[in-house]
Parts: sequence; structure tokens; C-alpha cells
Amino acid sequence: MDWLYLLTAGVLEILVVVGIRDIALKRYARGCAMYGLGLGSSLFLLYLAMKTIDMSIAYAAYTGIGVVGTVVTGILFWGDKKSGKKFVYLSLLVASIVALKTAG
Repeated sequence: MDWLYLLTAGVLEILVVVGIRDIALKRYARGCAMYGLGLGSSLFLLYLAMKTIDMSIAYAAYTGIGVVGTVVTGILFWGDKKSGKKFVYLSLLVASIVALKTAG
């Protein structure tokens, strides 16, 4: 269950970035709501996950999920540039988190 909390927390971290983007585009009501909801709920779920998952692994996975999700969201929905190098580096990030988890 704790890994489900952690995965959900990482996905909700994407809402934080979407909220920041909306605030930057002067969509204050929606942006602030997404930012607050995303940050509050993702940090609460991270807290729940850290009750049994080591802090180093939990936080690395949390931020990694947020980074990968934000890059993919940017490419799919906002026209961010995609490149082979981006996907190679994202793959390295995911492999690093998996290696950190297996190193235990």
C-alpha cells in the first residue's frame, strides 16, 4: 500500500507544476487551486509512504515520478520539444531510482 501512496504522490506532483504554469499564465483561480491541492495531497501521501519506505528511496522516487510525468505532460499537452536525448536521460533517471531501490 505504501508504494501506491508513493506513486500517487508522485503523480500529484505533476498537478503542482501545472498549477505553477497556470499561475504564470495569469489563470490564478485554477492555478492556485491545482497548486494547493496537488502540493497538500502529494506531501501527505509522501508522508504516509515514508512510514515504511526509506526516506532516501521514497523522496528519490517521488521527485523522479514528478520529473518524468512533468516532461511527458509537457510534450503531450503543451508542445514542449521532444528529443531522443530527453528520453535517454529520463530512462537514466528511472534506472537510477530502480537501482537505488534494489541497492536497498
